[in-house]
Amino acid sequence: MARKLTPRIVTADEVSEMLAPSAVPAPRLTRRPEPGKLRTRANFADAILRLWTEAEENFLAIGRYLNHAKTVLDHGDFMGMVERDLPFRYSTANRLMKVAAAIDAGELPADRLPPSYATVYEMVLLNPDEREQAQAQGLISPATRRQDVIDFKKRLRASPATEEESDRRELARLEAERARIDARIMALKAKLSARR
Repeated sequence: MARKLTPRIVTADEVSEMLAPSAVPAPRLTRRPEPGKLRTRANFADAILRLWTEAEENFLAIGRYLNHAKTVLDHGDFMGMVERDLPFRYSTANRLMKVAAAIDAGELPADRLPPSYATVYEMVLLNPDEREQAQAQGLISPATRRQDVIDFKKRLRASPATEEESDRRELARLEAERARIDARIMALKAKLSARR
């Protein structure tokens, strides 16, 4: 939970800097309709879609603000802000920052990304070759889920030696199971032939 900040006196230079146009775009806030006034499926879908898009844009804006704050604030001030003044942990801040940096650097196509920063973060963790394969397979799309990216990484990164070892273990398990079944069959045959 964010702590309440103690007020401080702001200088004229600081006010001028605050009011100057920023390279970091401000999040877009739309007027929200009252839920009680919505009546149709289309009304609800439209309102929810707008809010979802706004949330997506806000995650990107938060990452950009964090990246900018990290360059402007002293290291102790930045970490202190993240640890004490923000409603999330440093690990979340770090992910948001990496997502914003990757999008701003053009490593990921902003117009084809899913609305979850956690999913996009998994995409950021792909190396350039993996990212290229992901794009070729249509994995980089708004419909992609986080688990889809994790599974994709596992498939790509599974070494042939690991697969061979896995196959050998499975073969040994099946052979042991077959030996157990064969022994049970032999025992039952012996028991049945003894009854005759």
